[in-house]
Amino acid sequence: MHAAGQRRHGATIWCSLALAIVLHAIVILALCFVPEPEAPIPFPEESVAVEIVKLPTVAAETTKPRSGASHVGEAVAQEAAPERAVPAATLPDVQPAIQAKRFFSAAILADPRSKQALKGLSQLAADERIVQICNLEAMEQVHRWRVDFKPDFLVAYAMADIRLVGTNLRADGAAFCSNDRWYNIKFDCEAAPDIKRRRVRISDGR
Repeated sequence: MHAAGQRRHGATIWCSLALAIVLHAIVILALCFVPEPEAPIPFPEESVAVEIVKLPTVAAETTKPRSGASHVGEAVAQEAAPERAVPAATLPDVQPAIQAKRFFSAAILADPRSKQALKGLSQLAADERIVQICNLEAMEQVHRWRVDFKPDFLVAYAMADIRLVGTNLRADGAAFCSNDRWYNIKFDCEAAPDIKRRRVRISDGR
């Protein structure tokens, strides 16, 4: 009896061992057919083109002429552009001053298309409002003087600080852009509340 029990026990061990070997063989075989994981697809790095613009040290005031007058309050985005203008000191000052006979800023601002610009002007401080109106008048005077000039905007102190005493503005280092070219301009302006006197002198700023 004892010998028979040992034989049955030994047979059980061998059966268990054989079953374990078969199961391991099945697992190994299954692993052989498992596809290798695909390598992750590298995503392209995103790139952003950045253009560094050097801003002027003094904030420039700009004003849109005629139909563009509605953007008087939005012109700060163009501050960096006047750097292309050549300082007035390097240019021959041979242009005679132009004495204005008529004034146009009031009519421009009265145009329905300038409604937003007029509203923006009313929200400015008195000194800033004088500068913006004088800029607008100066650009229109330039256009009336020579129709081939079509100023897009004007910076009152692109090259030098302005002088504002009461309602009298003097801009010796102004610059305006026309047809993608910059020009130096000097002008005197008295506004109380409308423009009364104006003298302008321009020179090529390229």
